[in-house]
Amino acid sequence: MAKVYGLFFGGHGYSTTLIVDGEIKYAVEDERITRKKAGYSWFEPPVHSLEAVEKASGIKLEDADKITICDPTLLYVVQRDNLDINDPQSTMVKFKQRLVNLKDKIEWIGHHEAHACSTYYVSGFTDKTLILTSDGGSFEKDYGSIWLGENGKINQVHRINLREQGSMANLWFHACEFFGWRGTKDEGKIMGMAGHGEYNEYLYNAFKSIVKYRGDLKFDWAENGLRANFVYSRLQEEGWFEGKKNRQDFAFNLQKYTEDIFMEYLNDVSKKYPEHRSLALAGGLFANVKLNQVINESGLYDRVFICPAMGDDGLSFGAAIKGSITSGDWDGVKQLENAFLGLEYTQEEIDTYASSLEVESWDLDYKNVGKLIHEGNIIALFNGRFEFGPRALGARSVMVRPTDAETHEVLNTRLERHEIMPFAPFVLAEYADIVFDVKQSQHAAEFMTMCYTVRDEWADKIPAVIHKVDNTGRPQIVYKHRNPVFWNILNEYHKLSGIPVMLNTSFNGHGEPIINAPDQAFSHLMRGTIDYLVAGNKIYKKK
Repeated sequence: MAKVYGLFFGGHGYSTTLIVDGEIKYAVEDERITRKKAGYSWFEPPVHSLEAVEKASGIKLEDADKITICDPTLLYVVQRDNLDINDPQSTMVKFKQRLVNLKDKIEWIGHHEAHACSTYYVSGFTDKTLILTSDGGSFEKDYGSIWLGENGKINQVHRINLREQGSMANLWFHACEFFGWRGTKDEGKIMGMAGHGEYNEYLYNAFKSIVKYRGDLKFDWAENGLRANFVYSRLQEEGWFEGKKNRQDFAFNLQKYTEDIFMEYLNDVSKKYPEHRSLALAGGLFANVKLNQVINESGLYDRVFICPAMGDDGLSFGAAIKGSITSGDWDGVKQLENAFLGLEYTQEEIDTYASSLEVESWDLDYKNVGKLIHEGNIIALFNGRFEFGPRALGARSVMVRPTDAETHEVLNTRLERHEIMPFAPFVLAEYADIVFDVKQSQHAAEFMTMCYTVRDEWADKIPAVIHKVDNTGRPQIVYKHRNPVFWNILNEYHKLSGIPVMLNTSFNGHGEPIINAPDQAFSHLMRGTIDYLVAGNKIYKKK
C-alpha cells in the first residue's frame, strides 16, 4: 500500500496528482492556483499545485513512498540555459534540491507513456484496446505513439519520432501565433471558427506541404515547426490572416486537413491491429472535439475514450497511475467516475467570505434555481471540488437557459470574453440519446471531450448550445449519482421548460483560468458578471 505523487516536468501545463493505496485523491493544475493560464506559463516547476495538494491531503512529498516524474524537459532547459543561477529561478533551485534529497523514491516515466496511462487505465475498457497519443512533442523527441492494452497491461508498438516525422498538433500551435493568439491555449478558437469557412484547395495544399501522411504509419516533414512558420508567413503576406472570411477559410481547411490526414493514419492503424476494437486517446491533439467526433463516427472502433485532461496537464495523472501500478496498488483498468479531483471549500469558508460583502443569501432550493434559470438569469455554480482538466463539469460552471440564440453574444459580453466557440450543453442522462445522436462512447461525453450531432427536432429548441452551421454540440451527460447538484438543477429546469438541456460554460472571465476559491466566485457576482451564485448550500445575490 503506497502513497504516490505524480509530477510533470515538461514545458507547460503543470499539475500534481496524488494516489494513495490505488485511489486517486487529488489532481490539480498549477494554473488553478497561480491564476495564470497555462499558455502563459512555460518552464516552471509544478510547485504551486504540489503545495496545494500537500496542504489539502496532509501528505508531504517527503511522506510519499514513490514520486513518479514525467518528462525531463524542464531539467534539460534549466541546464541548457543555465537558468538555475538566476534569481527569478530560485524556486526551481529549491525544488531541485528537494528532489535530490528524495532521489531514492523517484521513478521516471516517458511523456507518451504517461499520456497512454492517463487514458487507458481509467477508460473502463477491459477488452483489447488500442491506445493512441498525439501532441506537439517534447524534448524526448516524440510526437505520438501507439500502445496495445490488454488485461491491465500496455505495450508500445509504434512511435512518431521528431527526427523523422511531423506533428499534426503543431499545425495548430503555430497557427495560433498568426491569428494573434497563443499556442497551447487558443487552438479551440480556431476550431470554433472552422465551421463558418469554406474549402479552398490552395489553403488545403499549403497544410499538405507542411506535414503529410505517407503510409506505413509515418508522416513527412522533420522539424515541421520551422516549415509551418515558413508556410504561414507566406500566407500572412498574402492576407490569409486578415478579414473574417479569410480567417474562417483558413480555419476550415486546417480542420478538414487535420481530420483527413488523421483518418488516413487511423485507417492504417486499425488494419494493422484489427482485434483492438476499443480506442483510448490522449495528447493535446485530442482537445479537438470535432476530430474526436469524426473518429467516433468512423466505424473503426466500437467505443472511444479521451482522458479528461488530454493535454500535458494530464501527464502528472498518468505518471501517478504508473507509479501506483509499479507499487502494486493499482488493479487493472478502472472506469473514471468523475473528474472532481481538485480543492474544495467548506460552507463556513464560503459564508465567512460572503459576510464581508454586500450580498443577501437564502438556502439552496433546486426549484428556485430552476425557476431563475427559466426566467433567463445567469447563474454560477461553486460546488464541491473543482474539476481536473480544461472543461467545467458542474463544479465551477455558469448555467443559462439554452433557448435564446442571442445568448452567445450576451454571455460573452457579461464574461468579457471574445469567444468564437459555441457554448456547450449539459443534458440529463435519461434524455441524452433523445436530444443528441449518441450511439456510442457515452462515457466520453461525461467529460465534454467529444461532439455529437443534435437531432433535427431539437435543433431549434436549443440554439444557444449548438453550432449553427452543422448542428453539433459538445454535451456533458449528467448522472444524478455522480453530480447530484448539477442534475437536480437541470431536472427542475426541465420540469418548467420541457427541455432537459442547459447551457454550461466555465466559470471564469476573459484570460482567467476556471475559478478555484470563494473570493474569485464572489468577485464575479459583485461586478455583475453573473446574476446569482450558488455556492455550497446557499444562493447569493448582490444587494
